[in-house]
Order: sequence, then structure tokens, then C-alpha cells
Amino acid sequence: MSQMFRVLLSAWLTVICMPVEAASVDEPHPHRGIISPITAAPLPVDLTDDERTKLEAGNYIERHTKTDKGGSGIAVQYVNATPEAIWATILSYHRYKTWVKNVVGCTLYRRDGNTLYVDMETSVFGFKSRVFTKNTVLKDQGYMSWTLDYDRKSDVNDLVGYWRVQPVDGMPGFTRLEHSNSISIRGIPGFLVNYMTRDALSEGTEWVKREAEKR
Repeated sequence: MSQMFRVLLSAWLTVICMPVEAASVDEPHPHRGIISPITAAPLPVDLTDDERTKLEAGNYIERHTKTDKGGSGIAVQYVNATPEAIWATILSYHRYKTWVKNVVGCTLYRRDGNTLYVDMETSVFGFKSRVFTKNTVLKDQGYMSWTLDYDRKSDVNDLVGYWRVQPVDGMPGFTRLEHSNSISIRGIPGFLVNYMTRDALSEGTEWVKREAEKR
């Protein structure tokens, strides 16, 4: 592929994929509660014997679905690190731009007890998307969950997800990490839905594994 073609393709994608209404810190989100929020600790993914073998070998597993209105997915990984190291990694939002593929900006803009408000911007094939999330951290229950911060306008209709962190039975020193996202999107191309419900999940467990194991 020539350099000129790459430039033209990038410009074309940027124009056709640009949201009609951009994200805004000054306007409320137009949609609320399209996806049901998580109100209790999520149950662990029920694994097959083959999936456990794959995880024990250091690989991840993932499951995902996609519709014309969005999609959902979950990834599972075993990490050779303590839950404390994993939580410290996940909550280092100021490092996401360096650690996480396609993240071009990430800022913690408000803290209210165990509730963290995060402004995150991603760029996938030249298409930028910005979301404002309200993250509830419940380490004592082994998970954190998020919804959109509906007081600000994000570039998606709705977003709900969670991290689940739990020691692995029979594998001292290892922690089971689960990462899930459900998203409702309108007017955004399929490759971005694929990224947020598939690639971002597996990449998410991989970067957390990489950085937590360094600790």
C-alpha cells in the first residue's frame, strides 16, 4: 500500500466516521440506562476444561457478540501477580496512554470515595472516540464496574462493564482477571464496535498481565 493511499484512506475514514455530535464536558448525555448497570458482584465465567488448560498455559480466552446496535464481550486471563498488584495497575489511569494500545488520553477528573470519574479518548484507524465513565471500585468484593457519566456527553449511546479480580484456586500467586464491556452505538462503524467488544478486552487483560507481573 502506497504512502499516498494510506494518507487518503486515513482522511476518508476520519471524515465518514466523525460523530455527528461530539463528546462534551458541558452537556449532559442524551441517553441514560440503555444497558442495565451492574449492581452486584458479577459471577465468574463458567469455564470448560479446555479453556482452563488454555489459561494455565498463559493464554487468554474471550467470548463476544455483536449486533447492528452494539455488542458485548468478555476476556479472561490468569496473571502471575497478586490482586493488590493488579488493582494498582488497573487504577493507574495516568499511565494508560503509555501502557494501553489505542488510548491517546486518559484523565481522572473526579473522585468521590470509591467512585472514580475518568475521561478516556481512543483512536482506532484514525477514528477518535471519547467516553466519560463513572467507575465504582469494590476491591473487597473482588470487582469494579462502570457506566457512563451521564452528566457529560460521550461518543457512544451507552457503556457498561467491569473488571473482576480473584485468586485462582490451586495456583498460589496467580489471579484470575476478567474484563467485560457492553456497548450501545449508533452511527459508528463496525470496526470500532469490534474493537470495544473484542480487541480492547483481550488487549486489556494482556496489558494488565504485562504490567502487573512487572510489579
